Amino acid sequence: MGLLTDPKRQKKIVDVISKYNNILCVLCYVAGVTGFLALAYQPFNGATYFSENALLPGLVTTEFYAEMNLNALASELKEEFNKDKRKVPREWIYNHFREIGLDTYIQNYSIKYPLDIAKGQNIPGQNVYGILRAKRAASTEAIVMSTPMRPKDSDLSSTTGGIVLMMAMAQYFRRQTYWSKDIIFLVSDHEQIGLQAWLDGYHDIKADYIVPSDVMGRSGAIQAAINLEIPDGNIRYFDVKIEGMNGQLPNLDLFNLVVRICNQEGVDVTFHRNNDPMDPQTLEGYMQSVKTMLEMMWSQAAGTPSGNHGLFHKYHIEAVTLQGIRRKNSNFAYPLERTGRILEGIFRSLNNLLERFHQSFFFYILPGTRNYVSIGMYMPLFGLICAAGLIKISLLMAIAIWVTLKKDKESEEEEKKSEEEKKEEEEEESDQAEREAKALEKEVEELRKTVMDEAVEEEASSEGLISIMPVILISVMMGVFSYTGPDLITMSAPPFRIKMEDNISFGLMALYTASLMVPRLISRKQPGASKKLIFDWRLLKCVTLLFQSLVLFSISLMNISLAFFLAVVLVPITVIAQPTKSSLLRWLQKALLFLVFPAVLLFIASVITSYGEKHKDFLDFLGNSWSFMKTNIFLTIIDKYFFGSWMFGLFSFLMLPNWLMFWCIVHCSLD
Repeated sequence: MGLLTDPKRQKKIVDVISKYNNILCVLCYVAGVTGFLALAYQPFNGATYFSENALLPGLVTTEFYAEMNLNALASELKEEFNKDKRKVPREWIYNHFREIGLDTYIQNYSIKYPLDIAKGQNIPGQNVYGILRAKRAASTEAIVMSTPMRPKDSDLSSTTGGIVLMMAMAQYFRRQTYWSKDIIFLVSDHEQIGLQAWLDGYHDIKADYIVPSDVMGRSGAIQAAINLEIPDGNIRYFDVKIEGMNGQLPNLDLFNLVVRICNQEGVDVTFHRNNDPMDPQTLEGYMQSVKTMLEMMWSQAAGTPSGNHGLFHKYHIEAVTLQGIRRKNSNFAYPLERTGRILEGIFRSLNNLLERFHQSFFFYILPGTRNYVSIGMYMPLFGLICAAGLIKISLLMAIAIWVTLKKDKESEEEEKKSEEEKKEEEEEESDQAEREAKALEKEVEELRKTVMDEAVEEEASSEGLISIMPVILISVMMGVFSYTGPDLITMSAPPFRIKMEDNISFGLMALYTASLMVPRLISRKQPGASKKLIFDWRLLKCVTLLFQSLVLFSISLMNISLAFFLAVVLVPITVIAQPTKSSLLRWLQKALLFLVFPAVLLFIASVITSYGEKHKDFLDFLGNSWSFMKTNIFLTIIDKYFFGSWMFGLFSFLMLPNWLMFWCIVHCSLD
């Protein structure tokens, strides 16, 4: 019993608990990060396999050969492009689809750019598509083969090989009788915008900024899609792209199918342009697997599609992009004929499907084309990383309860002592003079009690939920200002003759810089002292750590890569953030927190992305990184309007307010 009542021993117990709590936090974080990276090692992950046996890729015998006269089609298409480098040959594609015998249509649509970028003008576009009706079915199911139309002077790689292959495959598929699903051949304009217009029109969805016309020809429910980015020749190997909007991924069976068919045809296939290691159990093989896994996670964390296939996912259509990679000065290259046999094998396997993809994984990480890390493997390790913050909450709550109990005990002892003194005084009083003295003393005691109550009320104002509400409310308000900022900034843009991209970027940077002054904004003037920021910092840190953990776990259910990178950089810094009387420690915490400021994180991400490019010098490298960041911010905002991206809303409503609360915690005064 004495152990619990002795203040010195109580303080010692709290110090010991705090020490071991910090050690446990570090162990959980290190174990989580180390274990996550160790998943790239082959013995710790799984070999890919087919969950959907109906695909039957091993039983497909390809019959597509060179009699389709690919060279003639390529020559015709080249002539069409030479007529005007800025235009795409829509009429030529439309006429060829008609000649083959497909149900051919042109879909018109208009683009209304948000934020008054195009001065209110509507930009027209056209998609061309043809439908090969299955002779043995009632058009209740369909598969899509798509490719973007790119003009000859486009900065992106050419897709003429994909268009030629699509024509040849349509002609070849037209002669076969085994199709049980319709095949839609789609050539989209304006890259992802055209594909989004076609998908909205096909599913009869109305949008504000991409306005599609009615789709005159339809088929059934689309089960899968293969997007082609094939150049006109000299293909050395194929790269498979899978990342979609907001980090969505296709069913793993579709990825396995593409890899298996490529292997059957003896064609090299890569993932993020990385080959599988020859011996994955060596250190060199492990490093190559880690590199592939981190590149895949970096691409997924960006939240933008790595190809046109990424827009199919939100319609529950499994899709990947097959990109042909050219290699200059190469003595060996695959002809388009072999690519045609790969496509034939993929579509014949998809034709065997009896239902939608559902058996394999939708949440996974790939360290190579033949190995995968499932959600059941990586979520426990991700939970360990986030557990550091939850463990810290338990310590803060324990300390807060101990402090409260200590204050209550001291208050009870004072009251008991006061009652005993009063009783003794009452017994000693025997005459009127003593009674008068007692009355005077009582008045003094009441006056002292009134003063003490006022002091207690002032102390209570710095404790409890009410004390932290101003911090929470103003942090949320800054998040709202960030989300609505682009609209407000563009309204004031006309008087300034600067680019819209620079206008929005500089406006948001000004807002983020102003948010650093939030602690000064909510600090209060103390009697006889300067302004101080006083609130119950332990309670606010508990709330903020809990909110951060909920946000990270919620993100991990959709985009584990983004959640992982955020947890790795945020958890160790936010866990140690607390007010201190030491100026050195205070400024050190401010510096560390500033490094994980959302705007700073975006710049660091831009620096990492730009690192692999060629630069003249270090200043040129920083300038390119800054330009890359501005462009990415602008495109992320545009994606919010066009494609429903939630990346900008995530950083505005969740990450920025969460960071501002920690920023206020390190500025809290302990005096």
